[in-house]
Amino acid sequence: MTSLGGGLQGISVKQTANSLRSGEDVMTRRVLRTSWNNPVVLNASREIGAFRAANNLGDVLNRQNYSCGGPNQVNSRPGLHGDRGGSIPQQCDGTGLAAASCNPKFVSDSSDYIKFKKQRAVSQNYNDSKFGGDQSRASYVPLMRVRR
Repeated sequence: MTSLGGGLQGISVKQTANSLRSGEDVMTRRVLRTSWNNPVVLNASREIGAFRAANNLGDVLNRQNYSCGGPNQVNSRPGLHGDRGGSIPQQCDGTGLAAASCNPKFVSDSSDYIKFKKQRAVSQNYNDSKFGGDQSRASYVPLMRVRR
């Protein structure tokens, strides 16, 4: 389960007439659960920023020309007339973090960054059970005192 935003894990507040959730809200929560809630994104010792880590826009340790296993698109089938070349060298560094599987020179659009900032704001109150209010209606008493 996720612990994003504190509070009860995975809680989604019951919808009322004033607080309907759209499909966009549901998809944002799904993206946060599946891609943001992993050790690579949450790891504080990463070398790239949170935006690039969350969107898989580079190697998290900023390693240049790093490869460690992974799929091999050019090698012949194993055992068929030997190894014909094209194999990927094994240069693992022992960190246990997978190599980047993206184009590290990709420059993302500003709309991607805006979407990231929105997701980050949602992650701050992911488990909020109050929709921004208080849970025990403690603000009602001071409000009524002001309205006297």
